[in-house]
Amino acid sequence: MTFAAIAAAAALRPLGAQQVPGRDLFHFPIGLLAEAPALATAAGGGFWNPATLALPKGDAWLFAATGLDSPIEQGVTAQLGTVAYRVRPGVTAGVSLALATVTDLLRTDTDPQSIGDEIPYRSTIVSAVVATERGPAVLGLAVRRRSGSVDQQNGRATSIDVGATVDRPRGLPFRAGLATFLLSPSRRIERASAVSALEGYLPFQENDVRAGVSYQLDEGGGDETFVYASGKTGLIEMRGGLARHQEFGYTTNRMRLGVDLRYSRYRVGIAREDGTGGLSASYQFLFSTALPVRVAP
Repeated sequence: MTFAAIAAAAALRPLGAQQVPGRDLFHFPIGLLAEAPALATAAGGGFWNPATLALPKGDAWLFAATGLDSPIEQGVTAQLGTVAYRVRPGVTAGVSLALATVTDLLRTDTDPQSIGDEIPYRSTIVSAVVATERGPAVLGLAVRRRSGSVDQQNGRATSIDVGATVDRPRGLPFRAGLATFLLSPSRRIERASAVSALEGYLPFQENDVRAGVSYQLDEGGGDETFVYASGKTGLIEMRGGLARHQEFGYTTNRMRLGVDLRYSRYRVGIAREDGTGGLSASYQFLFSTALPVRVAP
């Protein structure tokens, strides 16, 4: 309800700072299965960090789709679709479309009785991404166009994001990632974020156990630290961790859990994140498939 009240208040005041509406909708972990944003690949990669779009050597195409549902008190739903293609050895290109919407924002006047249609509140991000491999490192570049609307007010912004990942440099058992998110030349109308993560491979057989820490800094929106671990057994990978968010002097803690099932070239996953302030949990669902590189006869 607090979220809805903030959105409704935004609809009733002019955009004095000319901010594109709907930026706060992407504070939700869209496209993440309890992963660190800077290293996330379950939903195809490339959204939070353009470098994570890089496909493995055996894959030519990847198609992925995720959906997020928050509790009815927040009314946020989000979808993310990704298509990626390995254009040549070491280079992957792709596009993604993310849509986040708040439903059930009722329009009122002098009493709680609703009048007219619901207040529309939504935002969309269209991204073109390319990632190139350089030894143990991957470099990525994304050009994004975000549009947003709240009631009768609309806005658009273009951003150019860069990112990098490194996996086992000089054989060391760790990987790391760093990226910008929605870094726009027009800083007056868009708020950027920076995401980073460092995780280590724990000394178990086949390195199926990992642990790490993720940090996200939102311009004008606080910061978040996420401590997590993951383990794989057979076809199932399980992840979990605690996210600590600080903003405007308030601190909230949320548990994130995810389960990822891989069979052949298909991937299905589900994630759960605790709510705060007495709200119910939000859930996210994933499906992706990869097509192999064709080998000439």
